[in-house]
Amino acid sequence: MKKGYYIHFNARTVPGVDKKIGMHLKAFKKRYDIEEINVEPVPRNLFERVIGLFPTASVSRTYKDALERIKDPDFIYARRTTCDRKYLGFFKAIKKKYPDCRIMIEIFTYPYDRDDFAKWDSWPFAIKEKMYRGKLKKYVDRFVTYTDDDEIFGIPTIKTVNGIYVSDIPIVKGDYDPDVINLIGVAYMQRQHGFERVIEGLGNYYSKDPGSKKRVNLTLVGDGPEKAKYIKLAEDLKIDEYVKFEPSTVGEALDELYDKNDIALGIFGMYKNGFYGCMSALKTRECLAKGLPTVSGCMIDVVPDDSEYALYFPNDGSEIDINKIVEYSDSLRDKYPHKKDLAEKIREFALETVDMDKVNEPIYGFIEA
Repeated sequence: MKKGYYIHFNARTVPGVDKKIGMHLKAFKKRYDIEEINVEPVPRNLFERVIGLFPTASVSRTYKDALERIKDPDFIYARRTTCDRKYLGFFKAIKKKYPDCRIMIEIFTYPYDRDDFAKWDSWPFAIKEKMYRGKLKKYVDRFVTYTDDDEIFGIPTIKTVNGIYVSDIPIVKGDYDPDVINLIGVAYMQRQHGFERVIEGLGNYYSKDPGSKKRVNLTLVGDGPEKAKYIKLAEDLKIDEYVKFEPSTVGEALDELYDKNDIALGIFGMYKNGFYGCMSALKTRECLAKGLPTVSGCMIDVVPDDSEYALYFPNDGSEIDINKIVEYSDSLRDKYPHKKDLAEKIREFALETVDMDKVNEPIYGFIEA
């Protein structure tokens, strides 16, 4: 049995990432002797933090402890973090001691410069990243990517898609209300989610003869920096009767919210980050596993634009046409009179396309070649 290490840089502090790491480790443990290593930041005083902003300085992390734990690895699978001198030196040290070890770094979002370094005070880290990442090709064998890129920063890629354990996600229950369409968006609400496009669309929808309209409700679940803006927008448009906000919710309580809804929302603001490709977000996988069709302003990598499982809008700032969502929902209900019928079809599709063991096959192939 091959021996490997799954390395991340304090990434489990983010709930969604914590879930992803857990699923990845579950998959790897079926085939390999694998150990998780968290390379954590080391507390610094103010002086050390200021010095750390210089281009050749680095974020202090527990690299030494990690290197001492790594023994005779066949492979390393690491989640990417910002590259600096010590980060580069960490992989250099592994490759020097174990030249036959296959080192892979997962780039979970690419391109990422605009996303990672959008804030004005992030420029020192952007400089470090651009100074050192080109040198990773000396020590890293593959980048794991969810894009179609054959090579990133001079390093060949392993192409895959984001995956989940579909069987771990309960399928939605309940049935349609013939007079209502319920939409749900679950996210840590950041600018790229772009839910203002949906709220603006609802405002326009209800401004025109609301009494004759099929009722469309929107539930947004989660917290985040954009939430207050969404709440105010719904109030300003006088549609807060139709827009409900829930705090971050997990487990059975979240399952119950999904059960009450008919269509899931994807992401509507990736254009703000300069991203115009297909997304591979974990949330889209969960919606597929639950058996919910999706409405999105950005294409989902595994769902083609002619699929009945998704309705796509342009990846720009235009408001969402709710009438198109109503038409889409009506067409699905005509074909699948009960929610269960559609949910089972979508879940079957999820098993074929995004189940963790399926999507990891290219990674297993590289480790075992």
